[in-house]
Amino acid sequence: MLLNSMFWKKYHNLIIVSLLALIFFLATSSFNYLTQDKDYVKWSSPDETANYFFTKRFSQTGQLAFFDSANLIGDNLIMPRSVRSDAGSIKPVSFLGIILIYGSLAAIFGTPIIPYLTPFFAALGLIFFFLIIRRLFSERIALWSAFLLAFFPVYIYYTVRSMFHNVLFVAMLLAGLYVLSLALGRRETPAPSRKFLSWSLSGRAWLELLAAFSGGFLIGLAAITRTSELLWLAPALFLIWLFYCRRWGISKLFLSIAGFILAFIPVAYYNEILYNSFWHGGYNEMNRSLDDIAQNSSVLWQFTWTGQFGYYRHYLGRIFHQIFYFGFNYPQSMAMFRHYVQDMFSLLFNAGSVGLFILIIQNGRRFQKKYLAYILAWIFSSALLVFYYGSWKFNDNPDLTHFTIGNSYTRYWLPLYLGLMPLAALALVRLSRAIFLLARENGPRWRGFIATGLQAAAVLAYASLSLLFVLYGSEEGLAYLYYNNRAEKLNTEKVWSLTEPSAIIITRYYDKFFWPERRVIMGTIPDGEVLRAAVKLVKFYPLYYYNFYLNDADVSYLDERKLNVYGLSLKLVQKTNAKFGLYKLENSQIYETP
Repeated sequence: MLLNSMFWKKYHNLIIVSLLALIFFLATSSFNYLTQDKDYVKWSSPDETANYFFTKRFSQTGQLAFFDSANLIGDNLIMPRSVRSDAGSIKPVSFLGIILIYGSLAAIFGTPIIPYLTPFFAALGLIFFFLIIRRLFSERIALWSAFLLAFFPVYIYYTVRSMFHNVLFVAMLLAGLYVLSLALGRRETPAPSRKFLSWSLSGRAWLELLAAFSGGFLIGLAAITRTSELLWLAPALFLIWLFYCRRWGISKLFLSIAGFILAFIPVAYYNEILYNSFWHGGYNEMNRSLDDIAQNSSVLWQFTWTGQFGYYRHYLGRIFHQIFYFGFNYPQSMAMFRHYVQDMFSLLFNAGSVGLFILIIQNGRRFQKKYLAYILAWIFSSALLVFYYGSWKFNDNPDLTHFTIGNSYTRYWLPLYLGLMPLAALALVRLSRAIFLLARENGPRWRGFIATGLQAAAVLAYASLSLLFVLYGSEEGLAYLYYNNRAEKLNTEKVWSLTEPSAIIITRYYDKFFWPERRVIMGTIPDGEVLRAAVKLVKFYPLYYYNFYLNDADVSYLDERKLNVYGLSLKLVQKTNAKFGLYKLENSQIYETP
């Protein structure tokens, strides 16, 4: 009994967070369980659709690309979004990490687990987040930080939409950072650099070396999941290392780098197979940027070696331009920061700002190294994330005037939000204790209970507001997404029933639902490129057009003014719902391609 009491006293917060993680996993997994069936696993985004398809293919065959001979006829247009066709070879346009990690696990445990892997890793991320913040601040702040993350709308939303990369990246990063923190060891323990090859090392020293390697490997898994995040992650890790380089030592640095490289080997292997380069991926713009950065960096080194520093400005400008290859737009970045941080999550932002102020005041005379490393790394990373992604324009929501949780800024800025949470928890704990004068060393015990109750009430209010927001806060809320997915299931199955398995469907919006059960071409009629491919394909494949419903006059106009030029005609098959119709494209005359 005494042993159980001591165990609970020592580990009760970790037990609470573990139960929280289990509830989080069950709750977020339920969405895909309720919206998908054994024979119908579909997603709300082309990125998710492509990631799921290639993950499943890799788990079953060990391969990624596949050949579609129809693309040799159809000018490489027969593909959905988020994939590419190279001479008929269909390949992912994505970072390969999520495909390789989930595909490897699905090969062992079966493909039905794929939709539930992100909820699983997100739940583990909650535990690692608690463990990191506990080492950095305190048990109480770590506990409330874990609750803030568990109920954070963006973390819930992109866990549910489980074939996006971002939550897996964050979970792997949190695991890697915690394991790397274990490699630091105790402050009084010297780094075992000089005894790296000696068997006289203590058991603790060997565990620290193992932690250094494992932490580097986990950070590598995060990096292959979203390689573009190395833009801010690598400098941030280097900044943290500068604070702890003496305790880290050469041997741990070598092992962590070795673990990081090991995680990249499978990606490099498949990059070579798919894209003919170890360093290239599916994004052509990024490939060109990497090549240009490498070329300009080598030229910059030559100028440095020869002392020709006058060329620095030009080549540094070229490198800056390639890093910000979508442009650098300060006003837009600040506007997006205001919409998606200050306004959308004002409670978290304001509480985090208060917590940062308290932390600075408490460390005014002499900043503790761990806090300084944390604040500097977080501010640097957040600034780079804001300006890098804030300079882009994302149109995830068709209504450009709406700033909703489904827009890409929220998932790209997850690290920024996470950095605010321990500061918000710090503000909550400090202010609640200040209210009841807990700064006095021997205050009455009931004050502590009341302060804890106040903290719990504040977190409960935050959780309630967050759940309402993620479920009903916009047209992209999970409640609406659930009903939309069920409706789209009926619509998709209807189109499948009206078309042959060998059919090709031209569509702009429904590629994510029809593919891969049906081949698709992304586009609309009367797009000339699409029609030039269609006139070739209609001789060999059933060809359909699925888009907004057209009345008889519109169909006649297209037939007479647009399609007749290509020897094609359009015939209504069925109006599938209130807005959309399925049409069949047929040859109207013998015709040679112009």
